[in-house]
Formats: sequence, C-alpha cells, structure tokens
Amino acid sequence: MSKLQKIKVGEKKVTIRMNQSSIYAGKYGTNKDLTLNDEYFDFIHLFNTYKRYVKSEHTVIEVGASTKSRTKYLSTYCNKLIAVEYFPDRLPKNFNNVYYIQGDWQRLSKYVNEPVDILVSSHCIEHIYDDLTAINETYSVLKDGGIAIINTPNRLRLVRSIIELFTGPRKFPYWEHFREYTKQDLINLIKRSKFKKYTIEPICFGISPARFQCIKKCPSFLEKYCIVWEMVLFK
Repeated sequence: MSKLQKIKVGEKKVTIRMNQSSIYAGKYGTNKDLTLNDEYFDFIHLFNTYKRYVKSEHTVIEVGASTKSRTKYLSTYCNKLIAVEYFPDRLPKNFNNVYYIQGDWQRLSKYVNEPVDILVSSHCIEHIYDDLTAINETYSVLKDGGIAIINTPNRLRLVRSIIELFTGPRKFPYWEHFREYTKQDLINLIKRSKFKKYTIEPICFGISPARFQCIKKCPSFLEKYCIVWEMVLFK
C-alpha cells in the first residue's frame, strides 16, 4: 500500500510517495525488539563500524531513528543518544539514555544545541531533498575529531542494473527517494561539502541485504554493483 504525502522543504512543498510495502515497512516505530539475527547485513556492518569508533562517554546522534531496536543497539555503547526522526507517526518514546526529537536533517543544528561525537544514519540520505545541506549540517554539529557513519543504496546495485537493461534508468524522485548514488556521486557530494577526509566502502552483493539473499562482503571487482555504500566522514 502506498500514499502520497507533501513535505515542506524551505518554502517549497514536494510530493513523495510513502510506500508501506517496502522491505523496511512494519519496523517503523515498532516496540518489538529485533535481534541482530533479524537484521539486514548492511545495518550489521554499519553497527560494527560504529562500535570501532564509539566510546562510553560519547554523545551520539542517530538520524532516521524510527526502528527502536536499532536505536537500542547504538545507545548501549554511548553515554547519550539523540534520536532524530522526521515523521511523527514513526517516532517512538524516550527510553534509557535515548532522547527523541522530531526534526529535519537539513536543519539539524537548530534542534541539537550540543556538539556530538558521532552521527549515524542508515538509509536516510537518499530521502533528503537537499543532501549537501544535510551533510554540512552534520559537519556543524560534530565535535572536532567527530565522525559520521552513513549508508545508502547503490543506484547501480545488481538487481537494479539488470532491470534497467530492459526499462532504462530509473527517474527520480521515486517512491520516498529523491535520488540514489553511485560511488562517484558520493565522492562528488563529499567534495562539495565541508568534509575533507572520508572513506566509502561497498557493502553486500546479491539481491538484497537480507540474510540468504546476498553475501556480506562485496568482491572488489564487483563493487560497482554492490547493494549499499557505507560512508565514514571525518571532521
């Protein structure tokens, strides 16, 4: 099932299609705890990257914080987690060291009045109208030495590339996505931003990041067709 929803971006209203039948539908705002065995491999990779950098005294922001069990995993390793979610119907309630804010990534510095150590966001940047503003807002709220860990679908992932051999390139905006990215698209975005140091890693190869539908590590010679990109941005 899908519905049209208008969202306000600055002085403009943009219509996007909210599709409740996506592979992530049903998890938004859920109170059910999902174990890591329930999770997709791309989130597990992001979570493992996060654990390499996070410290117990850190303050963390999660942008797109609609899945409570994921937020709980992240919050276990830090002192405080600020959970930012745009859509009010996907907003859980505060718990433990987690504090929810209904807010817009493009205006993050208006909602967050303290510098943070780490920002984490999974499958969100492709939903943002002005991705460059969102990246620069990330830079603004991070402490010196802070990092952002962001993943997003690969526009040329294997299944999409095969489909487009017959249909031609997908036109955006599509569904909730304003765009999707190739690796070069991400490099170009970062080069336009305030960030100077970054890594981009291809995550998963196959049909989808769900278990039994992909391999966890994308072979380097097939990275063009990986399922997801994971960026780590260093301030």
